[in-house]
Amino acid sequence: MGRGIKAAAIFAAVLGIAAAVLLGLFRIQSIDIKGNERYSSEQIRDDLIYDFMTRNTLYFSWKYRTKGPAEDAPYLASVQATMLTPTAIRLDVTENQLVGRLQYQDSNVYYDNTGVVQEISDTVYEGIPLVTGIEIEEPQIYQRLTMDNTSTLRTMLNITQLLIQSDLIPDSVSFDSSGNMTLRLGSVTVKLGQDEYLEEKIANLVTIYPQIAGQDGTLNMEGFTGKNEAITFKTKDPEPEVPEGESEADSSGSLAGVGSGTVASDGTGEEEGAAQEEQPAEEVSSGTPFMVFDSSGTLRYDAHVVNGQVVDGYGNLIDGCSVDENGNVVDAYWNVIDPNTGQLAQ
Repeated sequence: MGRGIKAAAIFAAVLGIAAAVLLGLFRIQSIDIKGNERYSSEQIRDDLIYDFMTRNTLYFSWKYRTKGPAEDAPYLASVQATMLTPTAIRLDVTENQLVGRLQYQDSNVYYDNTGVVQEISDTVYEGIPLVTGIEIEEPQIYQRLTMDNTSTLRTMLNITQLLIQSDLIPDSVSFDSSGNMTLRLGSVTVKLGQDEYLEEKIANLVTIYPQIAGQDGTLNMEGFTGKNEAITFKTKDPEPEVPEGESEADSSGSLAGVGSGTVASDGTGEEEGAAQEEQPAEEVSSGTPFMVFDSSGTLRYDAHVVNGQVVDGYGNLIDGCSVDENGNVVDAYWNVIDPNTGQLAQ
């Protein structure tokens, strides 16, 4: 019995010495943090390394051995640690994505795609859309936004996430009392209407916007479903010349949505005049450009009918398009378009 106790004591002492050596040698002295943008390395380090155990490189690298969230740093979507030496750790982090910004009193309230508040500060980050017209209760950091209308919250999360994913960041996203949405992109106003066919609206807006960027006007997408309907872009004349008896100083153009692709007309009429000057009037059956799909599935914005053939703005034939016996254009997707109006033929 005496020998057994002595052996056990020796074994315990050896374990104690080994543990002391391990705990003493494996201490984090340097940590290299990668992937952080909004949050400083110092803040992340202090939030994750805070007691005797988390200062141990073996324990720390074991705790964060697989990529995942860190409850001590809720602003991080994932954390993964790699032990480089007994005293050095590399930490790869991913911050929670911010998809929108609200203003509450004098502060900016940033939220993620689940509606959880990630930051309340005076900082304005580029690339995060501002949402107005939404009334929220007092926000709490790392808590979900609360408002009276949960469907409006869902719509707000949906639209801001779609905009971020599409890399189309407006100056603001405004909601009215009925839930209608309006985007401001510089001098362009986009009326999206209700939360119906929102993905289709944003996808088509991404295609349309380069054609109207920089112009001063309103794009009406309220009734758009991604099918065959017209989208109107109404421009403002910067130096209007109002004819006698008229009071409107703006112009509008309308082009039919074809399939899932839609373009807008600037409504100025300049392209029509140019086409008529370049080509004899008797050869042109359609002076106003309209859109068609060609045989490769590409949406062409400058189609005309010349001598019974569908051509682009340079007079080149557009493959896959033809003119039927009624003078209407049939494109590669079998859309029938009135070339005089740009609308789908009835």
